[in-house]
Amino acid sequence: MGKRRRARSARHEASVDSAVEAAIGSAAFGVVAPARHLVDVLARWPAPGEGEPDPVDRSLARALVGTMAAAWQRGWQPADVHRVVERRHGRAHARLAARAIGREARRHAESDVPRRWRLQLDTIGAHDTLRSGIDDGPWAVPWPPVVGRAGEPGVARLQAVEVAVVTVALVRSLPRLPRLGPLPGEGGAAPGSRPRAGRRGAGGHLHADPRVLHKVTSLLAKAESTNFPDEAEALTAKAQELMTRHAIGQAHLDAQRGDAPQAGGRRVGIDDPYAGARYLLLSAVADANRCRAVWTRQWWFSTVFGDEGDLDAVELLYTSLLVQATRAMVVEPRPGPTSSGRTRSFRQSFLVAFAGRIGERLRQAAEVVTADEATRSTALVPLFEARRRAAEVALEQAFPETRTTRMSARNAEGWQAGMRAANRAQLDLHRPVRQGETRALS
Repeated sequence: MGKRRRARSARHEASVDSAVEAAIGSAAFGVVAPARHLVDVLARWPAPGEGEPDPVDRSLARALVGTMAAAWQRGWQPADVHRVVERRHGRAHARLAARAIGREARRHAESDVPRRWRLQLDTIGAHDTLRSGIDDGPWAVPWPPVVGRAGEPGVARLQAVEVAVVTVALVRSLPRLPRLGPLPGEGGAAPGSRPRAGRRGAGGHLHADPRVLHKVTSLLAKAESTNFPDEAEALTAKAQELMTRHAIGQAHLDAQRGDAPQAGGRRVGIDDPYAGARYLLLSAVADANRCRAVWTRQWWFSTVFGDEGDLDAVELLYTSLLVQATRAMVVEPRPGPTSSGRTRSFRQSFLVAFAGRIGERLRQAAEVVTADEATRSTALVPLFEARRRAAEVALEQAFPETRTTRMSARNAEGWQAGMRAANRAQLDLHRPVRQGETRALS
């Protein structure tokens, strides 16, 4: 009798899985709605007995979690998948994707999940799922409350099933990307560990000293909060100086160990509006820190290659400068009549000009520190050039076919305003510090 019950259960599960796969297959590439009658079949599936798990929910959960695991093998990371799902279909689909990603992460010991993956899980809210206390088995994904389960399926039930089907179809359709680091189970750092200066993380790459990152983060937070543009940009220059000095120290450590430069990779979200101008800003910051960036517009991200410590600097500086540029752009007076088209043209031109000019000034800030150190060590310039070349090689290997993107700035007022905002930066690192800056720079 037990064997017959298990056999019936297996046949029933296979039947449910087949219906789920048919619905997923009808949602071509996750960009068209699945066949309504197939979703209706799943929503109307006979309710389970009291205390028994819902077979459709379990099957959809298995499909969601398995699809996420397969996406990691194709080079995608949690933040990448969450971003694409949200941009294509909205918050409901993104929330379900985060639940599935969190459940997939739960299949691994925390010590086996790389440090950067844990940061991404926190960012997208996947850890909220893990802390929810819901545990219906290794494949379970917490679902929103469902109505109308008995008899006719309610609207919420139909929507929940369709959201799951479309999310699986979209993630399955994602193409292969370059792998940027280890997957869970391939050598992540221990949970709660704090990488020290000179300590190599997963993949053999050197991470920045967290003490330096803390100082840089504090400087940039002050730059974002001040209402004085000169002070904000002086604080940003100070952050660039600290990261450059740290990079110099790490380069010398590499040379003493005989380590060849190694380039890692990070993906950074690039969103509209003004995505092209945002990418120009990221590329300028990357170039000032010996990194190289490439934009994958179709999937709303850019990939930056470089030394791990340099990548830390790029992420921090880009995020802060984007906040500062946006604030300066919004408060900049726009002479003449205003319209939505005119405002968009003004802001696009503002950001393009700001990105180009601030990139020049960041490079100047880094060069001041580098030139000062080069007077004491003739090995520094070759070391930095080796890092830059490693970033070039990593980009060429990951993206052998790239093309140059040019951004137009057709609004003269916006261009001039962007140049003014960037030129307000007092990036002479040897200038006297104003009294109002003393406390902020300490």
